[in-house]
Amino acid sequence: MKDLQVRHLKTTLTDQFKGLIDMTDRAAQVAADKEGTFLTRSLAALAVHEVTGWERKQAAECVIDGFDDEGIDAIAVDTEAPHVWIIQSKWSGTGNATFDQDAWFVLASGLKYLVKGEYHRFNSRLQAMAADLDKALNNPKVQVTVVFALAGGQGLSPNIQQRCADLKAEYNEDQEFLRFETLLLADFTRTIRAGIDEPNVELSARMSDFRPHEGPFIAYHGTVTADQVATWYAGHRHRLFKRNIRHPLGLTKINGEMVNSVVRNPELFWYLHNGITVLCDELEIGPRGDLKLQGASVVNGAQTVASLHEAHERSPEALAKARLSVRVIPLKETPYGFAERVTIATNTQNSVVQQDFRALDKIQKRLRYDFDVTLGKTYVIKRGEEPPERADGCHMNEAAVALACAHKDARMSFRANAEKGRRLWDNDTYPQIFRTPDARRVWRAVQLVREVRRALGESQNEREGRAALLAEQGPLLIAHLVFQSQRDWHSLDDAEWEQLLKRGQEITDATLRWAMHAVDDKIGANSQISAIFRSDVRYQTVTQAALSAMLGSHSAPPLAPEYRTAEREYRARQTKAVTVILEAGAIEEGTGLEFRPVTGPERAALSDWVVEEARRGRATWVRHPSKPLLWAWDGQQYAPSALVQEMFAQAHKKGPKAVQGTRRWFVPEEGSLVEIADRLRVEADS
Repeated sequence: MKDLQVRHLKTTLTDQFKGLIDMTDRAAQVAADKEGTFLTRSLAALAVHEVTGWERKQAAECVIDGFDDEGIDAIAVDTEAPHVWIIQSKWSGTGNATFDQDAWFVLASGLKYLVKGEYHRFNSRLQAMAADLDKALNNPKVQVTVVFALAGGQGLSPNIQQRCADLKAEYNEDQEFLRFETLLLADFTRTIRAGIDEPNVELSARMSDFRPHEGPFIAYHGTVTADQVATWYAGHRHRLFKRNIRHPLGLTKINGEMVNSVVRNPELFWYLHNGITVLCDELEIGPRGDLKLQGASVVNGAQTVASLHEAHERSPEALAKARLSVRVIPLKETPYGFAERVTIATNTQNSVVQQDFRALDKIQKRLRYDFDVTLGKTYVIKRGEEPPERADGCHMNEAAVALACAHKDARMSFRANAEKGRRLWDNDTYPQIFRTPDARRVWRAVQLVREVRRALGESQNEREGRAALLAEQGPLLIAHLVFQSQRDWHSLDDAEWEQLLKRGQEITDATLRWAMHAVDDKIGANSQISAIFRSDVRYQTVTQAALSAMLGSHSAPPLAPEYRTAEREYRARQTKAVTVILEAGAIEEGTGLEFRPVTGPERAALSDWVVEEARRGRATWVRHPSKPLLWAWDGQQYAPSALVQEMFAQAHKKGPKAVQGTRRWFVPEEGSLVEIADRLRVEADS
């Protein structure tokens, strides 16, 4: 049976991904090795399809396997959820693929590089998705799932399972960030049988209170136990939602609350949730309410289904007690286009959020009047209403964020940073941040937060590594510290206030240095920056340590050298990489190099431009003392630094005043020109 499954899988991978998987880097491989590489990469793409539901072409574009893949075969990024899937695939023609300890160490190292934002360590295939990775990983609510895709029947060994558990404990602490999942030969066989492009889903259910709907088209409604719905998802994943407008978003706050709700109070679930709608091509009804749905698809309630599956993993006994409403609509007798009408109608109802109710609050109405009369500015209080120009006022949401940062309790700014500020409107937070508001105080708070954001953006080219990540992810943390260190900000006269704003760059830069020092000292020099914004305990630890140091000293500590762009560039210049490499003859004439941005601003400026035309990110080594790079884009020779500046110019982007190109141009599997030169010097010294 296993041999047959392997043969079917191999045939499917070849048929479905031939021409979609990039094999240009393996042109010189012998046929047998090349086939193995293709099947490994195709298996990774199929795994992406299985966990995301993306089309085959999009899934194939996620494959990064090759030189400098750091143990990762594919990466899929959903910036909306947000969710990052990291795929490690193992092909075996005998169906005995396993995952060993050596592969584990490489994968774990690659994961840490990603979390730290060190994308330049990866090949050009990853560079194409660096911007999306940044957006997802900078979100405190991101979830990362490592998927082991094995063409075999055995799961992970106890040793690897323990290492997974240890890594989860290291990353997750008090909130789930990292998860592991294994796809085996049987899972891929199920995928093949269901169909990849047009999956056919068959569901079984036992429904109570089963009754037909009186209307122009046949439909039925009733209740089912939640554990049945959970098994639907376990068996069919994204295929269950083929007609839906979106797949499950992962464990968002609402979904997480749904999981907790059904686990804690399963008997109340029916009362608290709307249920789901299922369309099917054909429906068979047994005498006792046993249903068989052929060609089924959940078109409303995808988040509910995914949440019930998650809850079932935690407490199967609770799911057996919970019930939910289900509508079943067979399409056999309905007119053309009816399925699309149902799907759109059931997914486009405007939701009312807590912020909408706060807009009716008398405090907000009074602030709007105060802004107009006292300041001559506009204060917008309704969602969807056009915000004013920055100089003319602000939106209620921006005011709430600013007041949260100004509050002495750091948890307020933590809540403003998390979940897009949704918690600012709940009964625990809203009364605290809008306790004593007046237009002048609110407007000043908004201005100061804006100035902190502006200052961090202005100096972003000066930072690298974890300090750059802290500045990018933590402007509200920095703003909170600025407010607390300038405690009389709200009582200053107008002239003093203007002077404070003029010193915004100086104050913000110093505050960032204090915050970075606190992170390294209290959380750890190798800690994840994003982890600070997933835990209010870590967040408060950092803010308390930084504020204590700020109030007790007059000068902020400098950033460590590895965080300062100028220092890194200076060290690169000292290396004189091109000279060292040429003297040693370390790179052969005609060797290919690829461009990899090192800093966040560089990625933002150049990544899309390079992805648009791959030749822009490629060069060939030429033995020339000053212009060793032959750029594939225009066929001209350049010095490494001059070429990077030329790239900024041709992309119509403002580049840094000085940039060390030898840090940005890489020989695959060898490292950057600086790293190659450094190794040569160490070897020569020894």
